[in-house]
Amino acid sequence: MRDTTILCLIMALLLLADSAAARPREWVLRDGKFHVKGQWVFLKIAKPLRDFADERQVDQLIADLELLQAKHYNAIEINCYWHHFDDDGDGVPDRPTEPLRRLVDAIYERGMYPCLSVETYGVGGGQIPRGFWKKHADAIAVDSRGQRVKDDEYGFGSAVPSLFSPAYLAASRSFIRNITKSIDHNKILHFETTVEPQYMGLYALDFSTHARREFEQWLTANNLAGPGWPASFPVPDTFLEDPTWNRFRAEWLAAWVNGDADAFRGVAGDDIYIAVDYLETCGPDMRNRNGDSLTFLRYLTSANIIQVNWHWHVAQRAPNQCAYDNVRRIMKETGRDWAITEHMTFNGSDYAPHFAEDMLRNTLRQGTQFGWEFTNVAPSDEPFSLYNPDWSPKPLIKIVDDRWDLWIQEIRAAAEE
Repeated sequence: MRDTTILCLIMALLLLADSAAARPREWVLRDGKFHVKGQWVFLKIAKPLRDFADERQVDQLIADLELLQAKHYNAIEINCYWHHFDDDGDGVPDRPTEPLRRLVDAIYERGMYPCLSVETYGVGGGQIPRGFWKKHADAIAVDSRGQRVKDDEYGFGSAVPSLFSPAYLAASRSFIRNITKSIDHNKILHFETTVEPQYMGLYALDFSTHARREFEQWLTANNLAGPGWPASFPVPDTFLEDPTWNRFRAEWLAAWVNGDADAFRGVAGDDIYIAVDYLETCGPDMRNRNGDSLTFLRYLTSANIIQVNWHWHVAQRAPNQCAYDNVRRIMKETGRDWAITEHMTFNGSDYAPHFAEDMLRNTLRQGTQFGWEFTNVAPSDEPFSLYNPDWSPKPLIKIVDDRWDLWIQEIRAAAEE
């Protein structure tokens, strides 16, 4: 009996040791930096856009990890599209997740840092599984003209769900939980909520029955009289511009992100790191996109890492300063220790090589000490990719790859200023 007790104790200690090894407690975010065993590590993050439910594509990426590591990438962002895994839209993957798990393990075993993100929205490239719409046709977003909305702003034509739909929230968060359960989540550096959370820029959203229900409940909960819900379409500008309506929209947008973060944390633990994109153009479209940017940031209680987008005015060849200023303002107001970085520091199609160095140095002046993210890290002639089919760098990423050691020197010098 005594031997059995000792054996059980030894097994328990071994399991505890395995758990501690799986989630390195020496990984710490502090003062905007990522530290490993007390040493600051600046991340060169590769974001390869793939179908991670496709075993062939996953195996090819695993084979390419050595090459990516030789290019000084030390973190890989795995961006999982909901519709790649789930056909009927119930949030339970219908396709094997074993290749995804192998990829996370392979990245980790190479001494690199896997990050997991999800695409669970219908704006900017994500799609909702077709099976979801067959069961929940009323979950689609409705614009101020009374029209059902598709993503023609970014050109994908995907149906846009109402962020107020209980069916959408339940199914998308079920997917987040299930995809997190399917991997060794202890090996993940950070988890990222859906790309560029927003309503939309071209349309005023949302005027579905779900939005009305939540707005009226919110007015009651906050002891506010109105404005009253518009009686008919098109919705008048006085309502669209009303600060109370836009405060509600901003708070709800943050609550959506916070709820998705809770779905990750419900599986992986409260101590995981959550990255959130902050889309900010500083233009008149922001009322449509965020409701009110400062309110959105103020209520964004789940984030550890803020990824600024857009961080650069391409036409003006200048920093998008107000985006960073808004982040700093809320950090000062709330005392949050957010790590600041950029969503897509570079991608293959939006930026030109002749001002790439200015862009990178601006991120350092703005306080980016966490890392840079590069999208799409893939060998392809497709314009969005950063590498040629033979993995030689295209001109934009060549500026980074060919002088990485010098960039590291600049990064460290900027941090000391």
